[in-house]
Amino acid sequence: MNTNTEIIKDKLCDDFPQLFVKNIVSTLKSNNNSYIASYYDLETQMKSGVLPLKKTEVKKKRIIIDEVNNTELKELFKTFNATKTQTIDCTCCFTENNFEHLGQCTNGHLLCKPCIKTHAETTIYQKLSSKITCISCNEKCFGLIDDVLLEQILDARVLAEYKNLKNLAEIKELCVDDINIKICQHCNAGSDIGDSEQTLLICMECFKDTCLKCNQVAHPGQDCYSLGKVAGNIRHSIEDKMTETMIIHCPGCNKSLFKNEGCNKVTCICGLNVCYLCKQTVTKKVGYSHFCREHDCKDNECNLCHLWEKDATKMKLNALNVEYNDETKMLIDKLL
Repeated sequence: MNTNTEIIKDKLCDDFPQLFVKNIVSTLKSNNNSYIASYYDLETQMKSGVLPLKKTEVKKKRIIIDEVNNTELKELFKTFNATKTQTIDCTCCFTENNFEHLGQCTNGHLLCKPCIKTHAETTIYQKLSSKITCISCNEKCFGLIDDVLLEQILDARVLAEYKNLKNLAEIKELCVDDINIKICQHCNAGSDIGDSEQTLLICMECFKDTCLKCNQVAHPGQDCYSLGKVAGNIRHSIEDKMTETMIIHCPGCNKSLFKNEGCNKVTCICGLNVCYLCKQTVTKKVGYSHFCREHDCKDNECNLCHLWEKDATKMKLNALNVEYNDETKMLIDKLL
């Protein structure tokens, strides 16, 4: 442990005298020796009862801030102590938050945890990337949101999907380097088939089959029509249209919005309310009067957007308003 890390460790021991040193050291290491990240990680673990507490607190101070030789660390400690009682603007939605309700990207932009959570959930469920990027509106940033922070704010179900997405990305990287590694189309597990020329992959994770000729779910007794008879560019066009019809863009900030449940009045992370069906802004004055609230409205003269429209298949079909041949229609049925 270098001198700076030792100073940070001693400062954390002063901040959390009721915690054991070994737990502080472990948390500091898992947060890449970051004082601020470790502070909030320890605070969260204490509140949730994860860490054991000492029977008696050690009152003796290890660090006097004004006597710290490292100027950078001295300023960090002083600034942090001051900001703990102040409110700071989120660089995405610009709402004021206490420092403990903010997270930061790897480049230091401060973002409120609700913004990070919404952005992460959208990225994960749209499978846009296995990396959660910074969404600061102050400047274009290529920083990332650390996994430690994501584990603190994401629900267990979303976090599990995120880990699956990361594993799949790693497997796909291996597939580029090793043609013998194939991906199961049922559970996304990777399998090494060696030098075998087999045409069927039997996954050892879920025990389901994948056709290695077309890289689709196995189809015993049927031709590989999805790639064999349907031209690749047509197939990709169909898939893109189906995906695009489920994603809308905020009229205010142009960020992508995706809804997998709930009503059709969606809220962007910039604060703007948007109708998921007609893609228009829903002002506070208009509110829910923009929508028809009857679940199965049969009124032919009703021209309002349905509040609870859930037929994703119908939306996809409406996007495919082109006549296709029989083989392509079979592919569309499969993708739906």
